[in-house]
Amino acid sequence: MKKPILFHLQRHADISGVSGTGRVADGVIWSDGTVAIRWLGDRPSTVVWDHIGHAKAVHGHGGSTEIVLADDPAARLARIAEAHQQETGPGGLTSGRCNECGEPSPCPTYTWATTNRDPLATWDPADDDTEETDQ
Repeated sequence: MKKPILFHLQRHADISGVSGTGRVADGVIWSDGTVAIRWLGDRPSTVVWDHIGHAKAVHGHGGSTEIVLADDPAARLARIAEAHQQETGPGGLTSGRCNECGEPSPCPTYTWATTNRDPLATWDPADDDTEETDQ
């Protein structure tokens, strides 16, 4: 079972005029993909979402709010690459396809996860999806 992932919301511009800027909320992505966000400030509250993508759609404000993960970016990329290994069947035979997405191996996600660059530059929570967690 996958461990929960901690994060916080970093707001660069306060479009709504309510939350302010800087670190505005703390959150956790639970092992089943459910997300809990605890808003900071004068009127703290907690909200629960079925998926991080839903929270990002509502609170991301077109990139004005960033999801900052607490876990090690290199470890996250390793998990993604591991999930997108070449499919191996009985007797060690390979199909030439990715085990996770079915694309020809190496698939674009595996290539993305194993390319040397800033791992947070283009992170999307959907990239961490696996059958086990269904985030």
